[in-house]
Amino acid sequence: MFGYWDALYFVFVFIVGLILAYLLERWAKRSGMGTRETGPGAKMFISGEDPDRIIPGFEHLEGNYTGKNVMWGLTYALKGFFTALRNEHTGLLTDYVSYLVITTAFVMGVLLIWG
Repeated sequence: MFGYWDALYFVFVFIVGLILAYLLERWAKRSGMGTRETGPGAKMFISGEDPDRIIPGFEHLEGNYTGKNVMWGLTYALKGFFTALRNEHTGLLTDYVSYLVITTAFVMGVLLIWG
């Protein structure tokens, strides 16, 4: 069985997974207390972000979740790394292709030496 892949098994397992997910969702709706889907108080928030409020610096994303509050710890901890990446970001395709070629050459060199 291991090392052998059959598309029919994959489709079968995928369909069984969809059926189980559907049954679980139906069970959760039936056994839960229910949620208000319309009316006042039914608005969704993610970490205190209001999708209807304009967030300074994110005016172009009005009505969307930015994830700013969710990822603040990661962005604060890696501020130096992100600043270095932002400084290297030129938007020129030739720069990115050269990075790809250099990285590929490095990996191939390592594989040839220690491979």
